[in-house]
Amino acid sequence: MTDTPHQTSAVCHRQAPWRVLALAAVFVGITLRCLAVQGELWLDELWSLLHVADLTDPIEIFTSVKHDNNHLLNSLWLWCLGSHRTSVTYRLPSLFFSIVLLIVLLRNLNPRQRSGPSAMWLILIATSYPVILYCTEARGYSLTVLMSAIGYLALQRLIESPSDTKAMVSFSVASIIGCMSHAIYILFLAPAIVWFGYCIMTSSIRSDSRNILRLALLPPILVACALTVTFYTGMEIGGAPLLPYLEVAASTISVSFGGEPLSASNPSITGWSCFLAIFVVTVCLSELFLWLRSKDPCAVLVALIIITPWVAVTALQPHFILPRYFLIQVVFAYLLMARFLSRLLGRNFIGKGVAALMLLSIVSANTRHTYQLWTLGRSHFLRIFHGASTAPSVGGQTPSIGGDQDFQNSLRLRYAKVRI
Repeated sequence: MTDTPHQTSAVCHRQAPWRVLALAAVFVGITLRCLAVQGELWLDELWSLLHVADLTDPIEIFTSVKHDNNHLLNSLWLWCLGSHRTSVTYRLPSLFFSIVLLIVLLRNLNPRQRSGPSAMWLILIATSYPVILYCTEARGYSLTVLMSAIGYLALQRLIESPSDTKAMVSFSVASIIGCMSHAIYILFLAPAIVWFGYCIMTSSIRSDSRNILRLALLPPILVACALTVTFYTGMEIGGAPLLPYLEVAASTISVSFGGEPLSASNPSITGWSCFLAIFVVTVCLSELFLWLRSKDPCAVLVALIIITPWVAVTALQPHFILPRYFLIQVVFAYLLMARFLSRLLGRNFIGKGVAALMLLSIVSANTRHTYQLWTLGRSHFLRIFHGASTAPSVGGQTPSIGGDQDFQNSLRLRYAKVRI
């Protein structure tokens, strides 16, 4: 039975405040990203630039530079620009894709359906400090996160309507681009393929539609396999601090929801960060459990996305892990938190107050971190090098710059010689 015009109008009227909040979140998110995109390149960005600076042929990006700082599509952009552009110019694609992500999530709001969780998800992503940090740097994370969101929304539509050709094309194209944007996209693609394949095999879909859906899976699988064999296998991994896995996980969760990273030099901050991480994990797992009980197939997909990196870490035992490796999982943790907050808002006055307070705390704390990123910047080594190179000698001694990270400093010096 279809809704009457009066019922449709009433639903749209109830969803109007959510749309206003979502539009405000998009405006705030774009503003924060435009602020964060400024400042000098930091180490990983300039390392990506140096990898392609001396290449004479763009094909060498795919064949010669087998390094985890070579994010293929982003490296093509860096190669086309050369070594003498401004940092903002290098970051323009990331800024663009980060803004498109917000627009995609805004368009996902359906005025005829309950918009609370979707709008809340948009608010959390729009103001997320980790998402803003990594998705405004001159690397491949912004495009990866965008393609993950498009892929997820396309799978949602395909479960509801297996004959949706637009959704099939969206998933395939997004997955191909995602594979070429960054290796962490596999942490979305692998569980998505497993889940989607299982749904195709077990649901009562007509055989012709089932075959078409299988074709949607084939292109990204072939591209992922080809890149694994030709590029990702034997890829050199850059260094990083060696920290316990649980410490990295707790810091990632804490920072994603407005807290601070764990710090051995500040036990009080570490205590609060651990408490916040445990609270967030408890809330998200509880919400996921309730979602799974509703028999919604998308709940299974989100569960698989969340657990995949931990399965990979357990199986592969990498030398180190970094918070940015779990950026896609952070985005879907926001979805679980959004569902929880939206459910609280639908309860009594106390529930509404708690939900509003939690949302305000997360948004304001993340915005504070982003403000610090804007005011303090990612790096200042070019300014330091320039100051040292122009400073007069004192007592016959030439000014010098020291440090205990020789390899990192050599990269910075290489870049400074080009720019100064």
